[in-house]
Amino acid sequence: MTEKQIRDIETFCQIARENGAAISLRELIGLAAIDLSEHQLEGAFLSDSKMSSRFLLESGFVLERSVAAERGALQIVEEERRRRERSRANLIKASRFGRVLTRGTVFVSVSGANSYLVARQNEDIDYFCVTKTNGMWAFMLKTLILARIHRLANKDVPELCFSCIMDEEWAFQTFRARQPPIFARDALAAKVIRGNGAYHGLLEQAPWMEDYFPIFYRMRLRETGLDEPEGSRSDGVERGSSAVLNSFLYHILGSFLRLKSWALNRELTKAERHSSIFKTKIGTGHFIYESNRYRNLRAIYEELAEGASRQSRKEGGERGFAASDEDGVGDEQKANAGFQA
Repeated sequence: MTEKQIRDIETFCQIARENGAAISLRELIGLAAIDLSEHQLEGAFLSDSKMSSRFLLESGFVLERSVAAERGALQIVEEERRRRERSRANLIKASRFGRVLTRGTVFVSVSGANSYLVARQNEDIDYFCVTKTNGMWAFMLKTLILARIHRLANKDVPELCFSCIMDEEWAFQTFRARQPPIFARDALAAKVIRGNGAYHGLLEQAPWMEDYFPIFYRMRLRETGLDEPEGSRSDGVERGSSAVLNSFLYHILGSFLRLKSWALNRELTKAERHSSIFKTKIGTGHFIYESNRYRNLRAIYEELAEGASRQSRKEGGERGFAASDEDGVGDEQKANAGFQA
């Protein structure tokens, strides 16, 4: 393994620890772009004294030895399996309600802990949806009412959180512009309920994601580009309701949600749940929650990207120096040849 891959592995293990989760060999291969099988990567871990002294392999998961010593490796693996089972059960519940949301949307997906398969007990179900342009706030109004009714009728359903909603025009602009690596990671991890073709189209607008996660990005393009039903792909920005109605609902409903967010943050502060305190990014075409935990993870991902960029510049500089050195030798040889003549 290269030094960059080792640093990436250490960072992804740190990110998993921040989420209270474990990461598997298979996931590391995809995220760190390691051209090895799981068996080969396991062998690489065991043969590298630095890696084997810091990490422990258990049932296909990579665990930090310090964490495993404190909590127990088998207990960590068992908890990880429970989280994944819980997440899959939540995804089924999310899909049932998500199918109700398809009218007025381009695509509907599950994001957050459930999309990563690391849901804790009583974890919210987070939705990432893209609506038709100028239809976002009508969608929000309808969705909040339906979510309330759905939870009253289904007591086993976790809290439904619409943490990342945007209209198609805003989504296209956002995906086309280069974003932080955590944005790419979240977008690629989304579990699509409806609109695979539209989701695929958005990923095609974001080739910069391949710089961060080349294997994962190409895999998601392949998965979502197969067997698309006719009309499922969005070739351009569709218009929903009128801009006037959307703006009116934004000012009314948006003000209510700002006040609700402020009240919830006060409760979280009193409960000393500081990592869950969040900021609300809100506009006529987007509504996004960002928690302190999310911002902490974003900083870790950005350090990972900066490290990769520094390594790339270093390697480029070394190649340039070698090329210049070779040119210098060639010039000296030519000069000597000319003197001898």
